[in-house]
Amino acid sequence: MGNRQIKDTRDMMPEEYLKILVNLSEGIFHDFKNTLAIISGLSQLSASKVDSKEVKDNLKIINESTFECRDAIDRFYGFINGYSVKDKKANSLRHILFTILDMVKYELNSVNTKGHYIETNLTVSTVGQIYGNEYELKQGILNIVLNAIQSMENTGGTLDIRLYEKEDHIILEIEDTGTGIAEENIGKIFEPKFTTKGDKGTGLGLIISKNIMEENDGEISFKSELGKGTKFTIKFPIVE
Repeated sequence: MGNRQIKDTRDMMPEEYLKILVNLSEGIFHDFKNTLAIISGLSQLSASKVDSKEVKDNLKIINESTFECRDAIDRFYGFINGYSVKDKKANSLRHILFTILDMVKYELNSVNTKGHYIETNLTVSTVGQIYGNEYELKQGILNIVLNAIQSMENTGGTLDIRLYEKEDHIILEIEDTGTGIAEENIGKIFEPKFTTKGDKGTGLGLIISKNIMEENDGEISFKSELGKGTKFTIKFPIVE
């Protein structure tokens, strides 16, 4: 490659890394949707040329599945496409939470690819609004939810999510019964590039979440015990 140097993503600031992912996703989603359109079209064409009811039914399922995939892509792209929008306004944390849970619903209350079951318990009260950037808040909370799910992917377990008001704040708790964090790593998890996932992790998810919460007037803390699980607590002031 001569003198040309490529910047390692591990040397990037978390926000810079995320911006690159957002930009790359546009082309990837476009290609996926084109491929799904071809599959949908061919399944419909094939169904019109076969007599077997079983084959017709299977082709119908394939066609309907492509629409479900396209809908999921549209929802996810709509989620991350707003990352570049920096305006802040009053937001419903309840709505943000349910949007996130809709995105990960296939990983919850079902058996994963490794044969383990993750149960979800929701205790969600009607709460006031918070002030911040909706898309940043979604990204920050999604990182924590995914981190909880990944901590249970080899064992199964329970994900407890609680949303409630306490005095003049809204509290969001995300608690898992996953692997937990070793005591020697407790003070490191919000450090850039720290990860316990080896080559599978960038070490950016939780530091991005921490930065986002602080930039949107929130506070984030956690408790963890190795082998028992982790609880993240996020607190925002209620806006009038």
